[in-house]
Amino acid sequence: MLNDNHSKQTSGIVRYSCGLLFMLFTFSYLFFLQGNVLAETQYIYSHGLTTYSILMGSVLITLILQTLQWIVGRVFKPHASFHVLSYLPSFILLAFITSSRYSLITTAVWMWVLPILLVFSLVLLLILKSRFSTPNLHPASIATLLWKNHLVLFILFLLCGTVSTLKDVYCYELKIERLIMEQDYEAATQVAPLSLKTTRRLTELRMFALSQQEQLAERLFDFPQYHGAAGLLCLSDTSLLYRYPVQRICYRLGALPDSATIHSEIQYLQVMNRIDTLRTAVTQDYELCYYLLDKDLNSFAKKLPLYYPDAPTTPLPRAYREAVLYLAKTQKKHFKYTLSPEAYEQYQQLKSEYTDAIEQKNQTRRQFGNTFWWYYEYGD
Repeated sequence: MLNDNHSKQTSGIVRYSCGLLFMLFTFSYLFFLQGNVLAETQYIYSHGLTTYSILMGSVLITLILQTLQWIVGRVFKPHASFHVLSYLPSFILLAFITSSRYSLITTAVWMWVLPILLVFSLVLLLILKSRFSTPNLHPASIATLLWKNHLVLFILFLLCGTVSTLKDVYCYELKIERLIMEQDYEAATQVAPLSLKTTRRLTELRMFALSQQEQLAERLFDFPQYHGAAGLLCLSDTSLLYRYPVQRICYRLGALPDSATIHSEIQYLQVMNRIDTLRTAVTQDYELCYYLLDKDLNSFAKKLPLYYPDAPTTPLPRAYREAVLYLAKTQKKHFKYTLSPEAYEQYQQLKSEYTDAIEQKNQTRRQFGNTFWWYYEYGD
């Protein structure tokens, strides 16, 4: 009787500890790492008709998977030595749910891998149950049972996370996209602000978030600009996988482009700024920033006085100040804007300290990588 009570107490400790660890991991995994992925997945499969709540979704999925484990445990009644294996079906379903288009296992592969893995896990439980059906005269200690179960549980955590290998920039894209949909533009620009990794899509979303705060020209080069003008706006990228596609960006700017008459991004922006009812400070900044990213300084110099006629009364944004100063120093063009050349002179001084082109590029980037000067001379 004492051994029986001890066995039940030991089994209870193993069950509750594994359950607690599983729910903590599953909720954290779903809420902090996979929330935006699941939100995108639901948007795609529902064709935008439904939205996914990260908090409620994480709680609900965690409870469903824990309930599934409880059912498996009640049916198979696994021995405390391998109680953790009753979580195999739950882990398999968790890996399936969180697998994205960047997963190691594609959706097509999952269609035949999923049932095989589920059947395998149930067969394994049956085999182990029959092996441990006879009472053990020398039961393992509680410490031994716990570390064995917890070790296997930890391995399952790692395997589950390995299946869904997400790229950092993909996660950044999804998070910024969600924040833009929530109109939290300031938070969107705070997503991985120091990361040098980016994509064209990620850059486009960041630039749009800046424009909605009237900070586009002020902070244009605070983020990596590896894609030039295409990173500002790309009308040809009309993927149906996006929750916030370029059409919505254009709609927020004022008008959708007519594909029959508009054949480029700069043509779209120029047309917008020629129509009084469509021209805004945001569309003007988009056009001027397009010229800067395209390194078209002649067009920039022509349009800047038209869009900022009140300068020097109204201070120019930083990207424009730097471009005007560069034009004044390199092409001897004169503008009525008030400029401070100290930073540019420091930039030139730092350049002169290095003769090797690669070393010069890398060293100047550390201090001036967020300036128009560095982008114009070294940017890809």
